[in-house]
Amino acid sequence: MNKIAVVVVLSVLLLVNGFGGTTSSTAWADASEVKVVLNGQVLKSDQYSAYPNGSTVMLPLREASSVLKYQTTYQKSTDTITLNGVKQKIEYKVGNDYITINDKEKRDFKDNVVFRKEHLYVPLSFFTSVGLVTSYNAEANLVEVYAPEVTASVIAGLLSTGQFQELENRFFSDEMKRSLSTTGLQKYWADFTARAGTYHGIKSTESIQKEDQMSIQCVLGFAVTDASLEFVLNKSGKIVELKGNLPSI
Repeated sequence: MNKIAVVVVLSVLLLVNGFGGTTSSTAWADASEVKVVLNGQVLKSDQYSAYPNGSTVMLPLREASSVLKYQTTYQKSTDTITLNGVKQKIEYKVGNDYITINDKEKRDFKDNVVFRKEHLYVPLSFFTSVGLVTSYNAEANLVEVYAPEVTASVIAGLLSTGQFQELENRFFSDEMKRSLSTTGLQKYWADFTARAGTYHGIKSTESIQKEDQMSIQCVLGFAVTDASLEFVLNKSGKIVELKGNLPSI
């Protein structure tokens, strides 16, 4: 990876000052319990708690969707689940192998939903299919689900507070770790801010599903120049590829 690509990577990581902490350091009362963090908020453990199911975790749909700012309905006569958000309508007919987004786009979803205690549960892959960044750390018994823009916010918080090692640990795939060290990350960040000036904010963000990956494309505004960046996350929410353009300044 050349220097320009690395510098652009750093520009996207400072999108907004958001969640800067790490959920992995949280102290939990019950080590056997599945911990679920949704856009930085811990899902309350109650009678409808998440539970492991083989290699995945089943999440209570209504409770999880509420934290993610969706209103959930289930039409028993048609066996259809509908989630309504600010910018997105999600519809799934139980038994189908796809989810419909905004009444037109179909995305693959081949896993099973479950009724437990007369309550609807969905696997983590359901939220992956609708365009959210998901991860499951079986060793830590931790599930995380974030909107793409919130993912950028979390990363920015780590970068802006100088937590470069934590940033690598949480968001870099093995490929990225081999391509960019924490020392290099810190050096290039200092070089970039010295040249690009004050960060004014993100001008646009768009996320696109690509099979088992998600592409997040951004345009960022700084005092001296704008920068565009596309970074690709794998199904575990780790950065695997970077494509950027930083105009000469």
